[in-house]
Amino acid sequence: MPTQPKSASARPPASRVPSTRAATGKYVHFSDKMTESLMNINRVIQDNKSTLDSIQDMAIELTRAIRSLQAVVMKYVSMADNILETIVPIMENLPIVPKKIKEFAADARDLAKKINTASALAEKVLPGVEAGLTSADMSKLQASTGEVSRLTSALQAMVPAATGARK
Repeated sequence: MPTQPKSASARPPASRVPSTRAATGKYVHFSDKMTESLMNINRVIQDNKSTLDSIQDMAIELTRAIRSLQAVVMKYVSMADNILETIVPIMENLPIVPKKIKEFAADARDLAKKINTASALAEKVLPGVEAGLTSADMSKLQASTGEVSRLTSALQAMVPAATGARK
């Protein structure tokens, strides 16, 4: 026997119809749970506000100190580098200059070049770091993270090992 087409007004069985009645029993709304979490986060931030501000202030001052130190160091490294670039080739051709003095002068010239390279990186990176810190712009700080790591590595590579060995 052929089935009869359903009329447009036909309703699905009652078990499939969503209920419009209020749910019975107690439950927690998602909005209440999220609001509570956000309030907890806000409370933690407020509780640690002075610590966060102190860390930011210290980072700004350290950045400025490093920039000043870099300017002072570069003034003297540039002078030493100019002298070494002139004297080392002359010393290398003089048989009366002891080998240790020649090696020291060559090492000093190499160190001056490393300092110049690190200084150029510092000049590139530190203004952006300071701008990110003073404006509390996390995207600027995150963009500088890799460059700051490279700068730190370049500086650490110039520090003699604890055993006193020279690099």
